[in-house]
Amino acid sequence: MSKLTAESFWEKARGAGLLSEGDFIVAAVSGGADSSALLRLLWSLREEKKLTLLCVHVNHNLRGEESERDENFVRELCEKYGIPIKVLSADVSGFALEHGLSTEEAGRKIRYEFFEHCARELSPGAKIVTAHSLSDSIETFIFNAARGTGLSGLCGIPPRRGKIVRPLLGFSRGEIEDYCARNEVPFVTDSTNLADEYTRNKIRHRVVPVLREINPDFESAFSRLFGSLREISDDADLAAAAALGAASLPQGLDARALRALAPPLKKRAAALVLGRFGFGVSAERVNFLSDAFGGGDFKAELSKNAYLVQKDGIIFREEKKEPLPPIEERELSPGKIPLSGGKTAEIELLPYEKFKNLHKVNHYDLKYTFDYGKILGTAVVRSRREGDKMNLTGGTKTLKKLFIEKKIPAEERNSLMVIADGEGVLWAEGLGAARRARLSGGTKTVAAVKIRRNENINEKDAAK
Repeated sequence: MSKLTAESFWEKARGAGLLSEGDFIVAAVSGGADSSALLRLLWSLREEKKLTLLCVHVNHNLRGEESERDENFVRELCEKYGIPIKVLSADVSGFALEHGLSTEEAGRKIRYEFFEHCARELSPGAKIVTAHSLSDSIETFIFNAARGTGLSGLCGIPPRRGKIVRPLLGFSRGEIEDYCARNEVPFVTDSTNLADEYTRNKIRHRVVPVLREINPDFESAFSRLFGSLREISDDADLAAAAALGAASLPQGLDARALRALAPPLKKRAAALVLGRFGFGVSAERVNFLSDAFGGGDFKAELSKNAYLVQKDGIIFREEKKEPLPPIEERELSPGKIPLSGGKTAEIELLPYEKFKNLHKVNHYDLKYTFDYGKILGTAVVRSRREGDKMNLTGGTKTLKKLFIEKKIPAEERNSLMVIADGEGVLWAEGLGAARRARLSGGTKTVAAVKIRRNENINEKDAAK
């Protein structure tokens, strides 16, 4: 590996297209050796390369006095170099709890949102520069390999992602620490980096030393490996992108054309499809989608605001609609009941013999009936509630699961009419009667439900 100097740093960064003269740079600095070295390198090059620098630091408030120490250290470092600084003091633990994230995920989200904000304020073309090293990339490779990642996860940390660039990826942690020693660059040490309770630390302290025993120059070997894997990955991305281009239709993507791709390319295309439609990419989603290309219709809820849909051989994104308002609870009684979504329910009580004759001429749909005599206690009309369950065919399932199986859109589920008594759900719109409330030879009184969607729908169609 080459020795880290300002000259070798700039040569590699410029050669990889990561940095150029006149750049506006937002440097993410934690205070550790890597980021302190990064700040010193950029500072030493700022005049010659006409760089505009802004240092940014996030205090995660996770390590008490140590977090305060790190913030103060970075502030003092910037004051020494004459570099402007912006600091965010974040409640990472609270954010993680509120959004159902791990502390690590929450910290990453907060950091990069802050970096993006600072970059926009500095300049439209500002770059966010982080201090990830070759050692970080190797640890990422090992971590991803242990989890059974795909090709992308074996390429290490990408040198560029959007406006984020990582110019230190060509240098190991040892070379960076050597640079700090030679140039008397001060830094602080995060105590959590010393404990083996974190997976990355186990890799750093236990796995990496074994690799170094096997090959003292293993870091150079990994650097070459990453280069080869990125070439293969980039070629696969280009082929998959071409396949998506060929499969593009005005209404979405031709799923049958994507199904015809070779398996490795199909998975690559699945990842690109998810990204194109604005959904997060994971191995589980990629496997599901690549298997589903050109098969049966599906509607997958992949974000809070949208679905990924395959219908009639076309894949597209469908925005979620605003949920319809729930039905106000009222006691069950014959007559008309206004429902949400512009619907009205009409409930009639009929002697069983009369109902049989009417049913024979299709005046009533059997699915929209139940045995009125099976009501236990007081029956009410309402929307579904969390935890509502129903036995339709011998096995009890939640209404939510039953509605999903019937492919009823989530935004419509709270507007569906449910009739319940003291024992639970008797009948539900779109599903019919619970097993215990179905008509039988012993039924004396039939409760028949008609749902009218508007005045132009006749009673026969509305009942269906």
